Amino acid sequence: MNRAAVSPFVPTLRLYLRRSKGDEHQQFSLDVQREGCHGFVIGELARRGVTVPWIDRVEYVDDDRAGDDFIGRDGLKRLLQEVRKGDVVVCRDHFRFGRDALEFTLAVKELVRERGARLFYYVNGQEVEFQNAIDAAMTFIQGVGGQMELEANRSRTREALRSRVRAGRIAGGRCYGYALQRVAEAGGRSYTVAVVEEKEAAIVRRIFAELMKGNGLKRIAVRLNDDRIPSPAAGRRGSGSWAPSCVRAILRNERYRGVYVHGLVNRVRKGGKRKAFRADPAQVIAVDVPEWRIIDEATWFATRELLKTRGAQAIATGRAARYALSGIVRCGHCGGAIGAMPTKVSGGVRVTGYGCRWHMNRGASVCPLAIRQPIEEVELALATYLRERILTADFVGEVVAAIKTEIDEQLKQHAVDTTEIESELTTLRAELKNLSRAVAIGGGEIAELVAEMQSRNERIRRLEGNLEVARRSPAMVAELCASAEARARAKLDEVRDALLSDADGAREVYRAMFPDGVAFYPAEVRGASGRTRRVWRIKGRARLDRFTLNCDPTGSRGKMNPLPAIRIVASYAG
Repeated sequence: MNRAAVSPFVPTLRLYLRRSKGDEHQQFSLDVQREGCHGFVIGELARRGVTVPWIDRVEYVDDDRAGDDFIGRDGLKRLLQEVRKGDVVVCRDHFRFGRDALEFTLAVKELVRERGARLFYYVNGQEVEFQNAIDAAMTFIQGVGGQMELEANRSRTREALRSRVRAGRIAGGRCYGYALQRVAEAGGRSYTVAVVEEKEAAIVRRIFAELMKGNGLKRIAVRLNDDRIPSPAAGRRGSGSWAPSCVRAILRNERYRGVYVHGLVNRVRKGGKRKAFRADPAQVIAVDVPEWRIIDEATWFATRELLKTRGAQAIATGRAARYALSGIVRCGHCGGAIGAMPTKVSGGVRVTGYGCRWHMNRGASVCPLAIRQPIEEVELALATYLRERILTADFVGEVVAAIKTEIDEQLKQHAVDTTEIESELTTLRAELKNLSRAVAIGGGEIAELVAEMQSRNERIRRLEGNLEVARRSPAMVAELCASAEARARAKLDEVRDALLSDADGAREVYRAMFPDGVAFYPAEVRGASGRTRRVWRIKGRARLDRFTLNCDPTGSRGKMNPLPAIRIVASYAG
């Protein structure tokens, strides 16, 4: 019988390149790493008999990522997902691969032992082995060395920054009210200093003066926005407008009174992420820099007392969400958060409504939408729309149909011809009978005959099992679909009830259903009296696949196609 020629396996060359934020040296640039990999592949690897085509290489790049970050490095995560058995992975050295001893060891184990790839460091030509306890220990020791060097580098950097602060030099980025200048020393070295930027300094003085006049943080922010004054970081990040929190940060910054405070926050990697913690007060440095003074001492201490006495009225503080849509909805006009705020309904009754926080806190120049619609109206309109138009019995039918289609596809892929199975079973049973007869009369080698009988018995059992599954398939499909429909209907009832339950239950449903959030847009409705009023129109894209089943009836976990997202539009129509 002619067989088609099988193409030999050709390993894929995969390069891993990483540059940290602090890697300013040429030897760590991505281009230099790429050139180093190229020379190693066409030179050393070729001499070792490892042939991988350079032109077909796949590169995985993590730029501006720390070595102990094993969560935010998308390049490394993609490499571990895509690498195949026999592939060749080349990296500069173990420092580029990672600088957290435990995470580094686990990543190498996954790549080399679990996935079967070959990992090389081109700097020293090492091929990393991970086959036994000694290999694991050596890898871990390398990881410890990388972690120790990283911690030492950070310690040196921290001390260098603190030394700059003590000398009155900048150890961070630009601060509103100041410009950065480079100053050259006698020996030719240069350093950065801050100088007062008068145009912005005038805005800082205005903020302090307005607080002294009795204006609150919100009023100050609104006035600055109304006067079209650019906010800090405008054009680079943020909304480009003043917020009460931004005003508060300026009023609390001691630099404006000529004191440079450094080290208030420590950043530590915890749980794979860099997190900020309040530093030990003993480690905080405060240095007098008189030339930075924008606000005099009397004004500074007077404003501090005002902020303390006003408390919650002057300081913008957050609180836990109390309403179903809190933290989920954004204003469709300006992108600001929609929050709860007081409003009035007919008869002058005061209630809580949903309104745009940017309009309230930053003024009409940032967002002109002054709509404040009672919370009960908004939430009832959305819940009713979802219950009556989306989460219906027809939706359950779509879920069950999707599951049945998936089951049918899976069964087709594994379908068998029962006629062929029955024919083979007949042949095997006849052979088994003949073998039994031969053993009974003592003909031939008894041991060989018994082995042949056991082999046929095993094959018969497997075929009988396959035949039973094939015959039961229609019944299995019906049983699975019935179970799926019952589960889907129960789940749907839970979701429908949750929409009209307490805020926590409804918010859980909305967060799952609208992972990208919901937007509020202005609309007008005419009431029974004939008068028009402005209300919110709700727009979102509902992810209904989140409310299918918590089980996987096909055994193909993760492969079922989700139901398509449905665009919903709901508004109060009273």
